[in-house]
Amino acid sequence: MPTSTARFGAHELIAIQEALSTKQANIEVLSFLANEVQNQRLSRILEQQVQAISQHYAQGSQIVQNQQRTNPASQGNNAWQNQGAYASSYSSQVQPKFGFQNTPNANPAQRSSQIAPSERAVATVALNIHKFGAVAWTTLALECTNPQLRTYLMQGAHLCDKMAYDIWSFLNQQGYYQVPTFEQATEQAMMQSFAQQSAMNYPSHQPSTYQ
Repeated sequence: MPTSTARFGAHELIAIQEALSTKQANIEVLSFLANEVQNQRLSRILEQQVQAISQHYAQGSQIVQNQQRTNPASQGNNAWQNQGAYASSYSSQVQPKFGFQNTPNANPAQRSSQIAPSERAVATVALNIHKFGAVAWTTLALECTNPQLRTYLMQGAHLCDKMAYDIWSFLNQQGYYQVPTFEQATEQAMMQSFAQQSAMNYPSHQPSTYQ
C-alpha cells in the first residue's frame, strides 16, 4: 500500500474548517455586541476578546496553509505565547461574590430593532459562546492525529476558558450570576472528609511524567 503524503486526515480538515468558520461567526457576533452594549466595561472586554479570537483565527489559517509540517511542541506553544496572548483576569486575585439572594428573574423583554439588548443578555450570550466553544474545541482536538493541529485546537479551548471566566466575572460582579454556598459547618465537614479520604487512599504522591 503506498504511503500517503497528506498532512491531515479528512476528519481533521473538516474539523478545522468548522472551527475556523465558527470563529469567523463569533468575531462578527461579538463585534456587534460590543458596539451595541451600553456598559463600557463589558464593551472593552468584548473588544479584547474579538482581537484575541481574530489572532487565533489567523494562526489556524497559517497552520492549514503552511506546507512544512513543524514541531508543535516548539512552534505551536511559542507562537501562542508570542502573539500577545489574551490578557485575562483568570490568574489574578479577583474575589468572586458568593451567596444567593432569592430575586425573581425578569421576563425576557420583547425588543424592537431600534433598542439594544440588555447588558445581562449580551454577557450571557457571550458566556455561552465561550462555554460551548471550550467543549467543542476540546472534542475536535481529541480526534486529531496531527500534533500541531491538536495543539492549536487545545489552545482554542484554553482561550475559550479564559474568555468565559472574564464574562462570568462581569456577570458575577454585577449580581447577574450568583453563586450559592453551603453553610460554613457543612462546607468544613465536606472539606475535612475529602482530606481524610485523600490521606488514606493516596498517602504519597509520585511526580508525574506529564508536564
